[in-house]
Amino acid sequence: MKRPPVFPHLLRRSQRGQSILLLAFAFIALIAFVGLVTDIALLFVRYAALRRAVDAAAIAAASQVREGSDFATISVIAEQYIELHNIDPRSVLVESCETDIHKWRLGLGPWEGEPHPEAAYSPVSRYMPETELCDWNDPRKLIRVSAQIESPTTFLALLGIDSITLEATSVGETAVLDVALVIDTSESMSQETNSTHYTAVGLSYGGGGSRTIRPECYTTAADLAAGIRPYARERWAGCCNDPGTGSVSDGTVRRSTGGYLPNGTIWHDANFNNMWDPGEDGLASSTAQSSSLTDPLGYNFTTLICQPFKQVKDAARMFIKRLDFVRGDRVVLVTFDRVGVAYDPDGAGTNFRPLLRSEQAAIDTLDQKVGVWVNPNRDHLHNICQEYVDAQLAWNQWIADGADPDEEPERRPFAYESIAPCGNTNIGGGILAASNALTDPVDVRRDAVWVMVVLSDGAANVTNRIPEASSIRDYGFYGFCPWWTFCNLNPDRGYVWPECTENNPAQAERALPYCNDNDPQSRHFCMDWETNKPEIGNPECGTAGHYDADDYARDMADFAGLIEIQPNIPGNFIAMFSIGFGQEVIDEPTAAPLLRYIADAGDNGFIDNNLQTDLREDRNPIPTYPIGGPYPDYYGDPDVCENTPTRVLHPTQQCGQYYFAAGLAELNDVFEEIASRMFTRLSR
Repeated sequence: MKRPPVFPHLLRRSQRGQSILLLAFAFIALIAFVGLVTDIALLFVRYAALRRAVDAAAIAAASQVREGSDFATISVIAEQYIELHNIDPRSVLVESCETDIHKWRLGLGPWEGEPHPEAAYSPVSRYMPETELCDWNDPRKLIRVSAQIESPTTFLALLGIDSITLEATSVGETAVLDVALVIDTSESMSQETNSTHYTAVGLSYGGGGSRTIRPECYTTAADLAAGIRPYARERWAGCCNDPGTGSVSDGTVRRSTGGYLPNGTIWHDANFNNMWDPGEDGLASSTAQSSSLTDPLGYNFTTLICQPFKQVKDAARMFIKRLDFVRGDRVVLVTFDRVGVAYDPDGAGTNFRPLLRSEQAAIDTLDQKVGVWVNPNRDHLHNICQEYVDAQLAWNQWIADGADPDEEPERRPFAYESIAPCGNTNIGGGILAASNALTDPVDVRRDAVWVMVVLSDGAANVTNRIPEASSIRDYGFYGFCPWWTFCNLNPDRGYVWPECTENNPAQAERALPYCNDNDPQSRHFCMDWETNKPEIGNPECGTAGHYDADDYARDMADFAGLIEIQPNIPGNFIAMFSIGFGQEVIDEPTAAPLLRYIADAGDNGFIDNNLQTDLREDRNPIPTYPIGGPYPDYYGDPDVCENTPTRVLHPTQQCGQYYFAAGLAELNDVFEEIASRMFTRLSR
């Protein structure tokens, strides 16, 4: 028989005490868990804030990376951006490839105790291993920012842990730049030259010798002001490219005939091939201004004094020096006159490619190989197309002698082949050459920012040739040049060629400009973007059509700058800036509007101009709404460069990515502004 427990009431009291003790421990554990969660949550919040601050600091510091940047300034900017986020860092460390090189030289950090003296271990890229910030094969503009903060605790402080050190690291990058400088080298870029410019560089008139102005080059400023141009090449480049005494021709002979081209002339062959192709001729001078009289690589324009083109070259040279070749920037020099040319300095694609990684190579190419081009098809004395004049005079004389023009139609001169070669400003061809250079599969860098800077002093008046044209009598051999843009119906000029009226009976024909309807509000279409050729059966693509040099340049701007040229047909999405330079941009109605269109295409990958959007949408040369608005809802507000009923922009007015410069000082400012608008991104 079991005995009853002793003191049963005491046993019950003991069990109640155990429950209270368990609850106390559970409550303490709950408080600890809540405190720990609170501390961890605060740590995450503070780390997120630190991370955002370090990311911003990395981007800000990277944005300051350029040639000649002061590293102390970059570090200060990084610290300031962290402090702007209301964070008081315990330490901030800013590093770049240069700091890695410094540590490697002194034997610090990963190379502790292993110094590498500069004299014994140069160049660095040969001996130093690559790091996160130093990639010798693909230099990049990387800045690594690391920061630490002390995060105070709440619950953990009860355990003696008053704070926890948080650290965040971010690598910012200013994207490497692939820049195309697209420069107008047409004859008008030498039109301000006079003999005082020669004396300013140590040349004198008369006598003889290599430091004397050739007699045919002498023209005073007063002559130019009065419109008197007794010696044409003074105004039109043949002299100002290379004014020294030398053997020159009249611009009509080529190497095959044993003669020389005028000093300073760059001549593109009749097929408009790249100027570096075999058989090309260039500058020739008996005074050895060139390295060779026959070598197409022997151009030397270091004596260039053409005005205003010398100002353009000087500003371009300063812009090139603003690029950071050490950290991966590249530049391609493109010129356009009758054709667009991307310069390969050695002409062989071996030692150099058009996209140059060397500042010195870029400057040497600019100095020695870029000059104003002389068009041998023009009568520069009278500023007209000589072949056109000769052909029309001969025809008029034949008619005056009593001949019946219908009896010998083949004897009648072909106006197209006489007029179309006279244009000099192929803006569309320059854009296409630059776009092809930036996106060439051999050289392309998808992670780079592609930038194009287009500078011109006038309107487009010539295009690339049509691929199918094989004879000079084929329309398109000299590019798109509709009849009605140059035909002149003035009866005082004599016989009017039938094409001027038969092809365009309803049009008001004009004499100038060649191959451009001179209407900034028009837009016509011809390109088949599936084939990159003229659309088959499109009447706008022929002599009776209206597709002109201005339309072609806008198409090339679409191809280069837009995200999509047409639905499902991608463009190259190149950031484009345009610069209007000189008086002709003001005088010619289509000059500034075209350059503003180029800037519009290249600012965000879309055309924001409402009129141009409407023209592109329905390909109707007549807008479906009044110019200047009101606009349909889906077009939105006017572009910053668009004229409206209450805002008419003067050609000199800067807007968006369009600039105007009247002289060297303004041009330097423009290039400086463009250089400052480079893009940054967070690497990781």
